[in-house]
Amino acid sequence: MPTKHLDMKNLFPALAISLVALLAISCKSTKKTTSNSVSKNTVETKKQTEPQMLASIERTACYGRCPMYKATFMDNGEVKYVGKGFVDKIGTYKTLISANEVLEIKNKISGYSYFELDSLYPTLITDFPSSITEVNLNGKRKKIVNRSSPPPSLKAFEKFLDSLLEGKELEKISDETDYNPKAK
Repeated sequence: MPTKHLDMKNLFPALAISLVALLAISCKSTKKTTSNSVSKNTVETKKQTEPQMLASIERTACYGRCPMYKATFMDNGEVKYVGKGFVDKIGTYKTLISANEVLEIKNKISGYSYFELDSLYPTLITDFPSSITEVNLNGKRKKIVNRSSPPPSLKAFEKFLDSLLEGKELEKISDETDYNPKAK
C-alpha cells in the first residue's frame, strides 16, 4: 500500500509539469499564428493600396491617318499615355487627374451601364479603326472593342475619357511606344 501512495504522489507533480509544458507549447503556437496572420494582413494591405487600373481607352490604326494611342487611368489619379502615331505626342507620358475626376470615371462607368454593354461592336469594313475601352471597378473587369455602331452611352464614355486629357500637362517618361513594354 505505501507504494501505491508513493506512485500517486509522484504522478501528481508529473501531470502538473506536463500540463504546464502543454500550455507553454500551445501559447507559442498561438503567438506564431498571430504573428503570421499579422504579416499576411500587412502584405494584403500593401497589395490593396497599390494603384489599380480603373479605365483605359485605346485608339487603333486604320489605313489612313487615324490617331493611335492608349491612355490608362489609375484609381489613384495617375494617368499613363502612350502615343504611337498620328498624335502630337509620340512616346510614353504621365500626368495626374484629380480625385473628383477619378470619382467621375466611376460614376460614368455605373451611369452608362458599362458592364451591361456588349463586348464587341463589329464591322465588316477593314479600314475602320477600333476604340477599345476597359474598366475595372469593384472587382469587375470588362473590355469592349468598338469597331462600328456603338450605343450612345459607349460613344459618350469614350469621349469622356478622351476629354480627361484635354489641357493636362503631360510629362514625357520615355520614347517607348509599346503599350505593355517588357521589363528589362
